Amino acid sequence: MGKIILQNVRGSFVYVTAPRKNKDGTDGSYSLQIILAKDDPQIKKINCLVSEAAKEKFGDKIKMGMIKTPLRDGDKERDSEEYEGMMFMNANGKKKPGIVNRHNEPADIDDIEELCYSGAYFNVSVNIYGFEGDEAKGVAVGLNNIMLRKKGDRLDGSTSASDDFADFADDGEEESSDDDW
Repeated sequence: MGKIILQNVRGSFVYVTAPRKNKDGTDGSYSLQIILAKDDPQIKKINCLVSEAAKEKFGDKIKMGMIKTPLRDGDKERDSEEYEGMMFMNANGKKKPGIVNRHNEPADIDDIEELCYSGAYFNVSVNIYGFEGDEAKGVAVGLNNIMLRKKGDRLDGSTSASDDFADFADDGEEESSDDDW
């Protein structure tokens, strides 16, 4: 198993504060889809760790085309401009990942609202490991921890509550009461 900290990667399908729901409504895993440019030098490191994990799990003679691997081509597998020229992979875990802000302090609710959404940028700690199940065998990515880095264009089309209500914020100059309604 190899550990890597991916830096300044874009996230999509962000389920890091609560687990994603399974089709039957039960709790699934915490997850984050990691998006990287095809020319990002971290891709070479990921491929090396994938190869090492495969050899560790299945032996030196394993052929990469015979097993499932985590890194996927956005140009071939996604029909969205956000994935053009990109590679992506899904990181999952049953345990809730630790989340810190860009100052390496535990993230509070304000940090999470501002910087934890599909389209934002993260540093992500993951483990790359071999697996063998009833239906498939291959290499997967385990989600460890994330660092909130910076805003990006939202991929889900939503806005934050603070952005929606910025024009309505109480500036403290007027006194108001519930009777004003």
